[in-house]
Amino acid sequence: MPDFLALDWEHRQLCGLDAEVTHAGVRVRKAFTLEWPEGKSPDLDALAAGSWLIEQFASLGLTAKSVLVTLPREDAVVRVIEVPNVPDAELPNVVRFQAAAKSTRQFDALLLDFLPLPPRDGVAGREVLVATIGREVLDSLRLVLSRTGCELAGVSLTAPAMVELIARLEKSDPPPRHAVELAIVAHEQHVEILLLRDRGLLLTHSARLPDDATTPEREQQAIVAEVNRSLVSLKRQHPELTLSRTWLWGEPTKLHGLAAVLRKRFACDVHVEDPLVLPGLTFDAGGEVASHALFTGPMGLLFGQVGRLAEPLDFLHPRQPVVPRDLRRLWGSVGSATAAALLIGAFGWRWLEVRSLEAETLEHKEKAAQLKQDLDAAAGMVKNVDSVGKWTDQRVAWLDRLFELTEAMQGTDRRYLRKVNCLPGSGGVVGTVRGDGFAKERDDIDDLTSKLLSNEGVSVVPHEQKRDGADGDYPFKFDLDVAWRPVKKDLKSVKK
Repeated sequence: MPDFLALDWEHRQLCGLDAEVTHAGVRVRKAFTLEWPEGKSPDLDALAAGSWLIEQFASLGLTAKSVLVTLPREDAVVRVIEVPNVPDAELPNVVRFQAAAKSTRQFDALLLDFLPLPPRDGVAGREVLVATIGREVLDSLRLVLSRTGCELAGVSLTAPAMVELIARLEKSDPPPRHAVELAIVAHEQHVEILLLRDRGLLLTHSARLPDDATTPEREQQAIVAEVNRSLVSLKRQHPELTLSRTWLWGEPTKLHGLAAVLRKRFACDVHVEDPLVLPGLTFDAGGEVASHALFTGPMGLLFGQVGRLAEPLDFLHPRQPVVPRDLRRLWGSVGSATAAALLIGAFGWRWLEVRSLEAETLEHKEKAAQLKQDLDAAAGMVKNVDSVGKWTDQRVAWLDRLFELTEAMQGTDRRYLRKVNCLPGSGGVVGTVRGDGFAKERDDIDDLTSKLLSNEGVSVVPHEQKRDGADGDYPFKFDLDVAWRPVKKDLKSVKK
């Protein structure tokens, strides 16, 4: 069975589990917490950190070489964006286009993965939770681990790993459909909060508690305040939100007071779970273990290797567009196989004629029946190929349309779009993009219109431009209404 080293990669410390993953669950051989020495943290000197880590891994007797890592929440930018309602195969490319338009950094310097969110009423497109980290974060991580002879197998965040654990615990006690759940991991002055629905991550928030949160009562008040901020932020998009269940992760003896406060404040069920005491987990590690809450993310990554029950988020292996199968090539293979079978049958018939007419006739009938079965099966494939071809010819090339729009926007220095909806065309129009946005000057709106009209087959419907003051830096609000007409191909250029 595969062995994994699951690590929570914090800036001040490193928490890890050396474990074996089987089809039945997870067996933890060692659990450890290491604090980075002064001057040898990965942020300051990756080579020195790697050399120090070699010594620590050797003293602990760790054997696993495949490493799963959860990064600090503050290292990632996580937000919900709405994209056109495109098929799953095209979703990764569309998400990247939208994320690049909203990013303040060069997109080539970022790593991105996303989680599709459960559909909800009133949203025409699709909502996704997008997470990005800088490439330098992964480069530093690779460099440190390469010094120890280990190899990265996955890089994620604590929140999606925690959702995997919750999904397993809810197999025997599922929540009501569309119910919103809260999960909290707290350690010393740091708290991470996430909200989920139908095993889909809606929001993740990380915060440092105030310096005066030194007593249990003050710490509980500070955590409740952070939870309230998260709920208020989520209710802007989900006004119907009601909290049905809360999960607290850590040692149960330390969380009873917080559980009582949350149960009274939000009138919901509160479950206190120890990430080192779970169904399907065998914990063989001896000795004292640091705060159990720190191992929630690594434990979620390990159980994800057993068999996933929740959508994964992995910066090392992000979601990729699905390449459609070439059914025409498959049909060609079927035709070749059929022709080969016919040829073999003809030679066989000739040989059997010499041996025995009766035996030859019987075998010929059997082969004919088999060939008819093959041809009948191939007829369905031909029909599917024709259907796929017609669908491909009639669909709207949304990626091309969004690329033209992105080129015309030229970043967000002078204007930006707040909302974009892609709609199928009608009456001689291939497709329509409608939305709204903000600009610094009226000329910036006119410049966008001119750039869009410079593309062949594009028409822009003018709308009133308002100065509503909603965004101080971009005071002019405008409506976007762009349509693409079919463009006739130049036969001369096609022949060339």
